Parts: sequence; C-alpha cells; structure tokens
Amino acid sequence: MASTMVSSSVKDDSFNQELLIQTEIQSLSKSAAQSFDNDDISQALRMFKTAFLLSCKLTEKQTQKACLFNLGAAYISAGKPQKGLKCLLKSKAEGSEATDASLYFNIAAAYDEMKEPTKAVKFYEKAIKSYGLSEINNIADALIKLSYCSVVTGNLPSAAHTFKLAGQAYQKLKKTDDAVMAMREAANYMIQSQKFSKLEVLSTLNICVQLCAGVTDKSLLGKLYNHIGLHYAEMKCFGQARQCFAESLDTCKGTSFSIRKKAVLLQNLGAIDNALGQYETSLRCHAEAADMYGTLGERHAQGQCLCNLAFAYSQLKNYNMAEFYYQQALCAFSDVGEIHGQWQACEGLGAIHFCLGNKDQAISYYKQALSLFGKSKETSDILRERILGKLVHVIEQKAMHQHPVSCGKSIPGTKAAIFVFFFTYFKAKFYKKTIWKKNI
Repeated sequence: MASTMVSSSVKDDSFNQELLIQTEIQSLSKSAAQSFDNDDISQALRMFKTAFLLSCKLTEKQTQKACLFNLGAAYISAGKPQKGLKCLLKSKAEGSEATDASLYFNIAAAYDEMKEPTKAVKFYEKAIKSYGLSEINNIADALIKLSYCSVVTGNLPSAAHTFKLAGQAYQKLKKTDDAVMAMREAANYMIQSQKFSKLEVLSTLNICVQLCAGVTDKSLLGKLYNHIGLHYAEMKCFGQARQCFAESLDTCKGTSFSIRKKAVLLQNLGAIDNALGQYETSLRCHAEAADMYGTLGERHAQGQCLCNLAFAYSQLKNYNMAEFYYQQALCAFSDVGEIHGQWQACEGLGAIHFCLGNKDQAISYYKQALSLFGKSKETSDILRERILGKLVHVIEQKAMHQHPVSCGKSIPGTKAAIFVFFFTYFKAKFYKKTIWKKNI
C-alpha cells in the first residue's frame, strides 16, 4: 500500500511540474508575440528559444513542435533564414499542428530572405491556395510577397496580376491605404511589362485615384498622387497627370512638408504643363523648383528644372531667355559631371542659336552634343540620328543662306526632349511583416 501511495505522489508531482512548464511556455509565447508587434525581434527570439528549451522537458511532444515552429519563424524575422527553415521543416516532419498555409508562408519567407525567389514563389503560391476563405488578410499579405518575388524573377505580368488581386483583397478588408498601394504597384508593373492594354492600365490607375479619396495620411497621399501622376504621364494622359500632381502639391500645405518634396512636385507639375503646351503656366513651377534645388545644393535636379524652363521659353519664342537658362543648365550639369544632361543642354542651345540666326554657334553646339552623346551611356540610334539630323539641317541652311521662320518647324524633334526631365523622387515602398506567429 505504501509503495502505491508513493508512486501516485510521484505522478502527481510530475503532472504538476508539466503544468507549470506549460503555463510558463504560454506566458513566454504571448510575450514573444507582443515583442514582435513592437518590432523587438531580438527579445522575441530569446523568448521563443526559452519556450522551446522548456518544451523539451515535456513528455508530450506537440507543444515542443509548436515551439519549434515559432522559433523557426522568429529566426527568419531575425535575419537567420537558414536556421529558420531548418526549424520549420523539422517541426513539420515531427507532426506539428501548424496549418499547411502557415508553414508554406514561412518557408517561402525563408527562401525570400535567402535570395531564392523562384523557390519562394512556389511556396507563396502554395500558401495562398491553402488559406481558407476567411483568411483573406493572410492571402492579401502573401500576394504582396509573391508579387515582389515575381518582380525579382522578371515575371512582371504575373507581378501586376497578383498586386491587383492583393489590392482587391485589401479593398474587401476596408484597408484603403494598403489597397491603393497595391493597385499602384499593379499599374506600375502593367506599364513596365508592356503586356497590358492602355485601357487595362488606365482602369487600374482610375481605381487608384478613387481609393485615394479614403487615404487620410497626408504624407502617404502626397506620395501616391505623385506616383499615379507619373504613371498617367507615361500613358500620355497629361490632363489626369496634372490633376494628380496638383493634388499631391496640395498636401504640402503647412509647415510639416520638406522643401525637397515640394521641389519634386513643382518639377513634375511644370513638366506636365510643358507637355500640355501651357508654357506660360509652367514658367513659375520650373523657376520655383530650380530655386529650391539650388537652396538644397542639388545641382543635378536644378539643371533638369533649368532645362525645362529653357524649353518653355523657347516655345514662347523668347529665345534670349531660353539661351540664358540652357547655359545655366549646362553649368549645373557640368558641375556634377552629368553627361546626359550636358548633351541635352547643348542640343537645346543648338536649336536656340539656329532660331536666333547664329548658325555657326548652332553647328558648334550640335557638334558638342554629338561628342557628349558618344561619351554617355546612351545607346539609342534614334537620339543620335535626331541630333545628327539637326546638325545636317543647319549646315544645309547655312549653305543656302536661309533663315528659319520657326524653331519648332525648322528643327523636327525639338519637342522630343520634354519628358527627359521628369524626375521621380518618391519611393512608396510597400512593406509587410512576413512572419506568421502561431498561438500555442
């Protein structure tokens, strides 16, 4: 009888000990999850390690496998994907209760961190197919990760498609900020892939504009409108582009905006006004942007604005002002060794001097433009032929002793340089946490 009582007491002690361990593991796992939410990854990793070591003392193995799964996810988030992948695969091999979707997502995240996008794509796709219909938030996040991996592998049409699916999913979740960012990325890669019709691209951009009405973060809204405006400009929809740039500029009111941000928006707005032929309106934007860049000491960007300003004056037939600003632009580009800008400024100066009747100077500047073009990284035969064609035209005019009536009519292709100086500054990176945290 005594022996039986002792045995029962030992079992009770063992049970109580395991219960205490289970309670401690639960507490550690909860605290680790909170650390994740607070972006304290190192603290979360330490807690998950402790939880896993404690779980090894338990007779039942299910908790140990769950802890191993969480530890794997934590390693990935801490920048140690190889260790994380090893833990994840071991937890599955030993029968973890983690769903296939969560396992696939974390395996994909590990491969993503290991710079193996092809493998990551495979497992993100598996995760998306394995999530339940009620897990639309997880599906949307996985679609975003899948999209960026598709970009890395060069499959831009697929990236555009999955970004759009993610945007639609976020719309259902009423996550407007995420929805418009995903849709904007979709439009971007639609354009880059050149596999979608203009109607499809514009439809997506129009959705972006509609969604922007629900974005309350002014900083994000300004970035989005600027990006969307640039995409409209790429599609030659200059009226819509101008509206977006104007909306973006409107977010710069008050004292919280940066000078550089406003300079970028003024530069883009001025370039669009040039494209629309609204040269009088564009002058103020170009001049203000150039002054702001000058204050910031950004000579390259200042040169771009000065070139745009010179072009606007040339179209208004104010050739003396155009010549002055092309010279200023040339100095700015020369200061920073920007050959691309130098040859374009020289091309502009060639056109202006031709319009002023200074054929010898026009020939000199066109020759400089050709020489600088040869030193640049440009490989376009079309651009080279354009400059050469203008040079030949001036030489022929000189030989015939003829004076041009109109700069625009005498020199074909003058307007082709308008959009060279669109300047994209904002980078609205779409970032999502990739680690799935399993509650034990």
